Amino acid sequence: MSEASLHPQAPSPAGRGSINDLWAGLAAAAVVLPQAMAFGVALFQAMGLDAAAGASAGLVGAAVLCMVSGLAGATAGVISSPTGPSLALLSGAMATMLAAGLEAPAVLPALVAVTVVAGCAQIVLGVFGGARLIRYIPHPVVAGFMIGSAILMLRSQVGPVIGRGADDAWQMWRWLPAATAATTLLVQQLSPRLWPRVPGTIVGLAAGALLFGAGSRFGPGPVPDAWLIGELPSLALGGFGFERTAFLGLPWRLVLTSGLALGVMASLNILLTSTIADARTGLRHDARRELVAQGIGQALLGALGGMGGSSTTGATMLAVRTGGRRWAGVMTALVLAATLLFLGSLAALIPISALAGIIVAVSLGLIDLDVLAWARRRRTRQDAGIALIVAIATVQFGLIAAIGIGVVIAVVLFVNAQVREPVVHRRADATQQRSLRRRSDAQREVLNRQGRRIVLYELRGDLFFARADQLFDELLVDLDQPAWVILDLYRVARVDLTGMKILEQAARRLASHGGELVFCEVYRSQGLGRQVDKTLHKLSPKRADTPAIRTFVGVDEALEYAEDRLLDASGVPPTHPLQHIELAENDLFRDMAVAYVDAIRGVMRLRRVSAGVTLFERGDPGTDLYFVVSGEVEIRLPLSKHHYRRLAIYGPGTCFGEVAFLDPGPRTGGAHVTLDCELYALDRAALEQLRRDAPEAAIGLLLSLGRMQCRTQRWSVSEIRSLSQR
Repeated sequence: MSEASLHPQAPSPAGRGSINDLWAGLAAAAVVLPQAMAFGVALFQAMGLDAAAGASAGLVGAAVLCMVSGLAGATAGVISSPTGPSLALLSGAMATMLAAGLEAPAVLPALVAVTVVAGCAQIVLGVFGGARLIRYIPHPVVAGFMIGSAILMLRSQVGPVIGRGADDAWQMWRWLPAATAATTLLVQQLSPRLWPRVPGTIVGLAAGALLFGAGSRFGPGPVPDAWLIGELPSLALGGFGFERTAFLGLPWRLVLTSGLALGVMASLNILLTSTIADARTGLRHDARRELVAQGIGQALLGALGGMGGSSTTGATMLAVRTGGRRWAGVMTALVLAATLLFLGSLAALIPISALAGIIVAVSLGLIDLDVLAWARRRRTRQDAGIALIVAIATVQFGLIAAIGIGVVIAVVLFVNAQVREPVVHRRADATQQRSLRRRSDAQREVLNRQGRRIVLYELRGDLFFARADQLFDELLVDLDQPAWVILDLYRVARVDLTGMKILEQAARRLASHGGELVFCEVYRSQGLGRQVDKTLHKLSPKRADTPAIRTFVGVDEALEYAEDRLLDASGVPPTHPLQHIELAENDLFRDMAVAYVDAIRGVMRLRRVSAGVTLFERGDPGTDLYFVVSGEVEIRLPLSKHHYRRLAIYGPGTCFGEVAFLDPGPRTGGAHVTLDCELYALDRAALEQLRRDAPEAAIGLLLSLGRMQCRTQRWSVSEIRSLSQR
């Protein structure tokens, strides 16, 4: 996404936009700075490393992520830094590696490796469209992750809050860190009501530091080093502070698992924050570019010894509310870098317990209290249970195991939702829906009487293992009879191997009872190929009992084939288009006296029309009534210049054009000859002549046309009822 695409409205003057981004960067840095330091200190202390190095790692991570994301410009106003979930995951990963025998000197290389792997995972997700897959993670699973991460973060701050690491002289003063953390937390929560324009983290940190400084003056001596951050080291710290050979002995299975987990979690947070930023700015982010950019930043900060993270919602919202857009992330990065370069000595005055108060506040904000509301409602109680399971797994087995459990739950939920959806969209038989081929009275009578032997199933969704078995159960009612079962796959997205074997089993079972399985609307993307029988034979080449299976392009062709087979089996063969059926054998004249039929034939015009000729188009004026003696005519409804829908097919022994004949006016459809035709035409002038010369014949003709219209009307009502069920 270019810079111009981020500003679809009239752009503001360059100076004003830059000033807004500068103020937004300052405001966002005020939020990010204490949080990044707090998360870095918590992570490094959990690994047994120096707190000052941790604070520096947190700031390096925030600065690099903001700089790379800001330069990419994929999301307006987005701010990134170490986050609570990344702290919980990295701490858990390091603890797991230490428990697995990782030596202390290899802790930093392991952290670098995990962060770089996470960055690479984000790049891969961005390049190959992984943003769409991440969105499929159910919200209860995410809520469980967040609750578990919050509990882990709270548990990690017990030591700093109770003043662990104090020497004997300060044992009686361990209340001071607890009071500092409580003051920081309380002021941070209350300050937005008193000073809404000042970030609460800054006010809380200042209040906590002042209380700690005032209290420590009355202490028994110098404040314990474990209670203070200490002066920030130079930027040379981190991934370059150890031998490269340290990577060789890392537990790479755990490293890769942890890195992938961090990459997925960071990507999910990035997409969420970008969407929230879009809602505020009215712009649209480029998810692919944002993931790739932050993946590059993640890998880079890992190599620099920084702490991994992702987009952060609080700082982003503050930045966009302050007017930050294109360069807000870059400005935030510059402020953080300046802090590292020129204000590192001030960190020596910041108590770790004040940062612990900030982490406690962030942890409490991660807990989704909506879970309690879910638990009270019967329909959402299952979602609350899922969130609770993931949260417990996060606390008991670590975030990596919880992510695995969450993925399994997501898959199970998806499969369960798919299985619960009916695989049959609609079922209809030939008494409810027929082909467009117009039949004689005798043929219609057979179809009315035995039409339940032709069954059309409109399927939907994916035919994978569970749904395919469900389909077989629903087909059973028609598989044990000599029926023609038509499967319409228009709404089916995919058929897996299990689905194909189930369809083959259904075809064999139906064939054993004298029936036939027919397919239509089959597409290559579904996995069945253009010809289903060839695909099934390839899957079971040694089976000789796989019956022949017919595949048709559309539903109408499949229905016409099944109707023809049923008529053949019933002793009333279908009419072939090349047959020659005299006028007297037409259903319209079958009950008329021969003299009447001869009188009507005497006023008609006999026409011989070649295939490809258009008798009339939709909207053309006309009064002719046509009787087909041989050949075939299609009635079409044009949809566009090159597309149309077939409305009916007329062969020998049928007639069409009765609407314009009875009520002269524009044609409702176009008539196109598809096979060489011989037909009679009767117009209104001929009817007037017939009325004068043979009035009984004219009355008989009109009565027959009325009966035909009534039959058509009744069938139309049945078709409308069938269509309403789709």
